[in-house]
Amino acid sequence: MPEFMMIEFIVREMGYPGTLKQEVAGELVRCRDCKWYKTNYTWDGKERKVCGIEPFEPIQGEEDYCSYGERKE
Repeated sequence: MPEFMMIEFIVREMGYPGTLKQEVAGELVRCRDCKWYKTNYTWDGKERKVCGIEPFEPIQGEEDYCSYGERKE
């Protein structure tokens, strides 16, 4: 993993106002860092970024994320 890559976490808050506790629920993986992030080409040669899990749905941006995200090796 490159030195400059910032790791983000999903944080769950539990409790009531004044007694909230935070717990790390997992790592948030952005599309650009995900192993499922692929480049497909349309019939006319246009490049399009897609998710390997949902290849027919274009990714809106590299900053997107989903619950299936797995960091590239």
